[in-house]
Amino acid sequence: MIWLTLVSLLCSVLAATVLVPVVRSMARRVGMVDAPDDERKLHREPIALCGGVAVFGSLLVGFVSTILYDRSFGDFDLGYVSARWYGLVFAAFAILVVGLIDDAWVMRGRQKLLLQILIISALVGSGTVVDKIGLMGVEIYLGSLAFPVTVLWLLIAVNALNLIDGADGVATTAGCFISLGLAVLSWEHGTPLGCIFSFCLAGSLIGFLFFNKPPATIFLGDAGSMVIGLLVGVLSVWGSVKGSTLLASAPVAILAVPLFDSAAAIARRWLTGRSIYATDRAHLHHLLQKKYGHFGMLFIVAGLCSLTTVLAIASAHYAMPWLALLGMILAGTFLVVTRSFGHAECQLLMMKASHMTRSFFITPRQSSLEKNHRCLPLQGSGDWNLIWEPLVDFAQIHNLAKISIDLNLSWLHEGYHASWSDVRMPDRDKQVQVRWPIVITAGRNQNTVNIGTLHVVASATSPRIHERIADLSLRLMDLEPQIQLIIAELERQHAAPADVRVAGVVPAPRYVGTERRAEPGPLVPSRH
Repeated sequence: MIWLTLVSLLCSVLAATVLVPVVRSMARRVGMVDAPDDERKLHREPIALCGGVAVFGSLLVGFVSTILYDRSFGDFDLGYVSARWYGLVFAAFAILVVGLIDDAWVMRGRQKLLLQILIISALVGSGTVVDKIGLMGVEIYLGSLAFPVTVLWLLIAVNALNLIDGADGVATTAGCFISLGLAVLSWEHGTPLGCIFSFCLAGSLIGFLFFNKPPATIFLGDAGSMVIGLLVGVLSVWGSVKGSTLLASAPVAILAVPLFDSAAAIARRWLTGRSIYATDRAHLHHLLQKKYGHFGMLFIVAGLCSLTTVLAIASAHYAMPWLALLGMILAGTFLVVTRSFGHAECQLLMMKASHMTRSFFITPRQSSLEKNHRCLPLQGSGDWNLIWEPLVDFAQIHNLAKISIDLNLSWLHEGYHASWSDVRMPDRDKQVQVRWPIVITAGRNQNTVNIGTLHVVASATSPRIHERIADLSLRLMDLEPQIQLIIAELERQHAAPADVRVAGVVPAPRYVGTERRAEPGPLVPSRH
């Protein structure tokens, strides 16, 4: 079996080193490249996509070669390839196609999610269903929830690897360590084919990393990251089943690093009022890269993945599930305590919990006097309080129920969130809500970039509400020079692209009334 693992690694690494240059050349020829922009994609030149094609192809070459070697020169240790493996390969190919379409034409988040659900549901329906979960020594029978829970786990794995793929070599490094951990886990649970497949995946990623390390000459793209996510998600299920029970602690711990990033991204967007499909540069890899540099980032990602993987394997070998939990706690604690990642999300959660607790126990008389006020720089060093404090003063003077601002200047690594509100808000059917997108033009091409949103809530019964909203529009226009100064100072600090200026800080409100949107219209909004 040891010889087979060596053959699988060697064949997949060699296949990747041959396929990647070919795929890279073809991607450039057909225009499948990731072009830089002035907002999030800050590399200097267009870089080839389609790395997932090379990874998937080299994986199959390594896997088939190892099976042929076993049947020709070995002892048939791998046995026959069951139907579920064909199902996995077809599902991975389908995910690859979806990713290539997204890389070429940029699908909407909902469209991509729907296709992921359809493909994963077909795969789970073919036999990859988890009926029981063993968690910290306790067996949980899923019953009718078995199908949706399995689909959910695979969706999480696919998108966790997709989200962490935002800097050179990160998803490749994480996927490599995860694959090696799953290979050992499969060996531990007596599934040799899963072990070899995992080694082949690791080998293809090692070969790809030669071209994807900083500075990368080819990217995985959505196609590659989603394929890796699907494969490690399925292998974590197949390699962790003992009897008919999935021992959940180990696979969750092995995927802990990308899961941390995904959980933090969802929490950050939910707590700041953004869409979960919104993009930013506050992911794990962005913050690590800014603090430690390219190779420091890869070193930390590799170290954290090694820590969680080793303890996950130990937990499976010694039947001590708390070791897997310990690995996740240690990795998460390191990131938060060093303020490398997750610190801002923890603060947002604590603020939200404090707000909810106060709203339960405060009396109606007190609620009319007390306010919830939170102000949190999520990223960067911009003095956005100079913008925020005048807005709070306006809200207090005009008796607004809530005012909040959320800023995201991706290319400057800046994020800011602040909120001021009544402890008890008016009922939804008695609210007037207005959202202003804060827009600038950035870069030499003067592209329009939305850097944030101002959200205002007022009671519909308040007198002269329309005049107050119009006054707020004028107040924001008065703050435009200050916004220009802050951005200019940040550009000097970060050596950002020149010629960034504020074009329209106060366009017309996007909607007025309870959760209703309107097309841009006159400056003074009207209530629908």
